[in-house]
Amino acid sequence: MALPVLETPTYTLKLPSTDQEVKFRPFLVKEHKILMSLANSSHDEVSRVIKELIDACTFNSLKLEDLPSFDIEYLFVILRSKSIGEIIPVTVPCSKCNDELKAEIDLNKVRVEKGKNIDPKINLRDNIGVILKYPMFEEIMKAADGNDKTKIFGLVASCIKEIFTENEVFNKFTLKEAEDFLLQFTKEEFSKVEEFFENIPKVFQDVEAECKKCNYINKTTIQGLQNFFV
Repeated sequence: MALPVLETPTYTLKLPSTDQEVKFRPFLVKEHKILMSLANSSHDEVSRVIKELIDACTFNSLKLEDLPSFDIEYLFVILRSKSIGEIIPVTVPCSKCNDELKAEIDLNKVRVEKGKNIDPKINLRDNIGVILKYPMFEEIMKAADGNDKTKIFGLVASCIKEIFTENEVFNKFTLKEAEDFLLQFTKEEFSKVEEFFENIPKVFQDVEAECKKCNYINKTTIQGLQNFFV
């Protein structure tokens, strides 16, 4: 006798970048088991598995390679809330006495902060400038792998979509060429690029916790996929 087939509930959400409505299902136990095995995996492996899981749970309806990192993060957080649970225990330091505090992230309250509108077209000097794009999920994960802070330059270079002068537009170049171009910026010019990245939409939640030791009420902003994992 064949065992019964279990029906999986479905839900909908809206992508932060476009407001596109997306149908999805929760993780299955076999998929959660895979996630639990990623604790010591490379960032490349984590990135690959998360995207494969999102693709399966959204019924292969999205072109994930075209989505900015904050869409992928938001999709994962919502999937996690419907699959594993809406509450995640976290530990945060007291900003007054540095004692460790127990707090909770309520995934129902996670939101996307879009920041102020920043023009991706940035003029640098003498009619020379760049057009930037939002970083992809893999690019963010790669930049976060390890403690090498110089990887941020590779991330920024990978987000240069076009380089323009008064008479020409360059949109076909290697990552190495983009990095070499970037390294010629003055600090003031690089600050213009930094402003774009500082205002990229972010998935975050504000967490409040009272310190039992000094009675100080701490307000902390939690962001980054690692805080919403398993």
